[in-house]
Amino acid sequence: MKNRGSLFLHLIFSLIVLVELSGRLLDNISLEYMAKPLIMIWIAFYFLIHRKKSHFTVPVLLAFFFSWVGDNFLMFSEKGEVFFFAGVGGFFCAQITYIYTFTRYSEQAGKGYLQRRPWLALIFLAYLVGILFLLFPGLEGMMKPIILVYALSLIGMSMMALNRKGRVGRRSFLLVFAGSILFLFSDSMIALDKFYAEFWLAGFWIMLTYMGAQYLIMRGLICLLYT
Repeated sequence: MKNRGSLFLHLIFSLIVLVELSGRLLDNISLEYMAKPLIMIWIAFYFLIHRKKSHFTVPVLLAFFFSWVGDNFLMFSEKGEVFFFAGVGGFFCAQITYIYTFTRYSEQAGKGYLQRRPWLALIFLAYLVGILFLLFPGLEGMMKPIILVYALSLIGMSMMALNRKGRVGRRSFLLVFAGSILFLFSDSMIALDKFYAEFWLAGFWIMLTYMGAQYLIMRGLICLLYT
């Protein structure tokens, strides 16, 4: 019965994904208005009914909520910069909450993977510098500090996902870290498409990687503490 319920829920999520991606391919904003607000609602609901531990539920749901806020504001970013700023603010809060969750909850005590191999941070910093090198010439005024602060939070989230290695189960680590990398790619594509150069099917690839990122992170957090 539980497997049937999970299959049914995944069919619903597949429909949400299909409608969202179809809206991107067809450039139909009405389809996006229908599907995009449902992405994080489904993610949060699936997490709630499948989690095995409850003591880290609140920060995880807060990360999902802030992501939902970011999703909804960014849908209207073409109507004014205030919506873009609000969307970035929502996702900044989500990244901070993810960082807290990744560092606070683990199965094993001791130093994390990144703490034992700090040189790996150079890879993330090199990626950050490369992206900012491309973006900064196209940014004006407050956009520069806003994008810089958000980029630091995004990189920090992925670094803390890597730092979980050895402190949580292998499956939990792999799912969350893979999700963090997809999140990094998705937001990088948003920034590059908006401030550097538009590219083919940008919206499709951005949402495909974003939905995959949130799904993988959620599944990785579900199996935390019992794999």
